[in-house]
Order: sequence, then structure tokens, then C-alpha cells
Amino acid sequence: MSGRAGVVLSVVSCLAFAIMASPMVAAQTAAPSEQDIGQALRPVPKGLGVHQGLPTLGTVPAANENPNLHGASLSTGPSKHKRVAADTTPTHEQTSTEPRSAIAFHSIQFSFGSAQITPESSETLRNLGNALNHELTDQKSFLIEGHTDAAGSPEVNTALSHRRAEAVRDYLIREMGVSPSRLQAVGKGSSDPANPADPYAAENRRVVVVNIGS
Repeated sequence: MSGRAGVVLSVVSCLAFAIMASPMVAAQTAAPSEQDIGQALRPVPKGLGVHQGLPTLGTVPAANENPNLHGASLSTGPSKHKRVAADTTPTHEQTSTEPRSAIAFHSIQFSFGSAQITPESSETLRNLGNALNHELTDQKSFLIEGHTDAAGSPEVNTALSHRRAEAVRDYLIREMGVSPSRLQAVGKGSSDPANPADPYAAENRRVVVVNIGS
């Protein structure tokens, strides 16, 4: 009886753990909704300064993703606009006379060492495109930033991050019908880390979209 009781207890414990863990897994892999993206990228009301943005939703690549090493990456760091991360860590506004709304996406991912967008990124990209075409149709210009961690040379990281930002721009234009005149792309490499204390951290690898003009 004691052996059977142990087996039953073990099975029950495993099921309980799976039930408790499943919401966390879902939260990590969920794409930000069209409405959340639209809200995050609305202009910052004058005089309000910083606003806590959207939690960062989506998966963060686990491996260093640099073609010279082990993995490729995306990142954004402290820049001159209000940061809204698609992660549970709220970002802070940097010194700027005109704070800008922004959102960081970890659920936009790429194949190892390349600018090939993974199929898992499609939901986030569709929601982003719909937000630009609906909630944000009155906003004229957006900057798509590609970011990496510090693994590898600055030259390689900058080139890779730029190709990835361009890939996102091309997708939004080709698949979602966003006007090319509204989208700019730039690669920042590892120069603007989200986590300056750890230049190799996963959160430094990301794509950031910034509202740069209404």
C-alpha cells in the first residue's frame, strides 16, 4: 500500500505543478494584442511625463544569437523616448524634451544568426500591423529598432540588427499594407541595452517600435 500511495502522491504532485505552471507558460508566449499595442504607442500627453507601459509579452530567446558565437538577438536600451516593454519590467523615460511612446517586442524572433522571421512571430506582427492601420492611423511615423546583446563584434551586431528591423518593416508593408512612408528602420546593435548591468542578458535582444511623429 505504501508503494502505491507514493506513486499516487507523485502523480498528483505532477498534475498540480502542471496546472500551476500552465498560466505562466501561456503568459510568456502570448503576443500583445492589437489594442495593447495601440494604447502603448499613443503619444504621451504633454505634461504627464513617464507612463508605465504595457508589460512585455512574448518569449525571450534563450541563447546568444550572434552569427560569430551562439545565437542572434534583438534589443533596445535607454534611448530618448518613453519605453514600453512587452515584458513585465516597466521601462523609464530617458532625459528628453519630448518623450515618445515605444514598445519592445520579445515575441518577434528570427532564425539563428539571420533576419529570417520565425513563424511564431506572425501573431505579434499581425497585431502590430492592425494597430498601425486602425488604432494608430492618425500617427504619421514609426521607427523600428533592431537590438542585440553584446555577444560578438559591434559591426556584426549593428548589421544584423538593421537587417532584422528591415525585415519587420518589409513584413508590415507587404503583408499588412502599412504605408512605407510611415515606417523607418534602424539597427542599434548592442549600443542601447535594456539591461546595462548585463550586456549579454536576453532582454537586450529585442525589436522596439517607437512613435516618432503624429
